Amino acid sequence: MIVFAGIPSSLDSWKTSEVSWDTCLSQCWYDEDCKIPSDPTDCLPKPSDFFNQTFTETNNKSQIIRSEFSYSNGQYRVVYTVSKCPNATDLYTRTVGAKTYHVCVGFRLFEGRIGTFYDAQKLCKEDGGYGLTGPLDDNEYAIFKDKGLALRKVNGQDKGGYFWIDGFSNQTKYVFLYEDESHNGATGYPIHPQNQYKNPPTGYFMLFPGKEDVMGDYEAEKSWFVNYYFIGALCRVNDVPQD
Repeated sequence: MIVFAGIPSSLDSWKTSEVSWDTCLSQCWYDEDCKIPSDPTDCLPKPSDFFNQTFTETNNKSQIIRSEFSYSNGQYRVVYTVSKCPNATDLYTRTVGAKTYHVCVGFRLFEGRIGTFYDAQKLCKEDGGYGLTGPLDDNEYAIFKDKGLALRKVNGQDKGGYFWIDGFSNQTKYVFLYEDESHNGATGYPIHPQNQYKNPPTGYFMLFPGKEDVMGDYEAEKSWFVNYYFIGALCRVNDVPQD
């Protein structure tokens, strides 16, 4: 018998369920109170004989749920964790190629000042931060644009104010490196045709102060552009265990 950690909160209103063995295993995998009876003389040699994946990650729109299954020395072990996004961040599900990411993203502001791209890199790694990020696609860009416009308005930058995003050209023009693999580079960046590809080192930013709130790149060591200032960054932040 394999025992999953947890105590049933109630024994009332239980019912039997007649499903296939694979479906039963799948349901039991996500139920911390589940027990799977098996013949101890016919133990399976490795976890993949029970489950197709030794690690799964999903979310219920407010929490990130991870399960890790392993087998060692004749014992099966399941680690089941539930985490959430920190305050001032939102949960996004991103698919890049064959991989799906569940990430926490939010804007961070430079406290009482403006900052360079290098300052933004530090800002996004502080206090549980993962690093700079950017929009995955048009849908995310629309969300970040609205949030960015609202944030700069309440911070006295109604007509201007930039946010650094992921993408750094260090030595070679047109060649950008990225910290966060979950947004697939600049594929979701609507780059302004007249405000791109400066001589390195440069970094990408979002919110062009005009009718078209789009993106471009600018000198990484600068904290201002004409009368418009870099007031913060778009950051990916590590999720935290659920209390």
